[in-house]
Amino acid sequence: MSRRLKKQEWEAFLEELKEALGKMGVAYRETSRIRSAGALCTVRGKKVLIVNRFLEPEDKADLVRREVRGRDLEELFLKPDVRDFLGG
Repeated sequence: MSRRLKKQEWEAFLEELKEALGKMGVAYRETSRIRSAGALCTVRGKKVLIVNRFLEPEDKADLVRREVRGRDLEELFLKPDVRDFLGG
């Protein structure tokens, strides 16, 4: 994924990443109540990626990539650009 995307393009790509998270059984939530960028955690027995809403779309996408690193993506149908971005 090129780093030269415009903000609007990053926002669209982030939506694709959110769909991929859903296929992994991970919910995506944005909040302004955290001071960090965010993290993958378990809330009431379910995996949730909590993301600071004030991050730029590119930084949110990088957080998604960082938090799902190492997950097995072989069984999931993902768009090629999403799979490449996530390192699968």
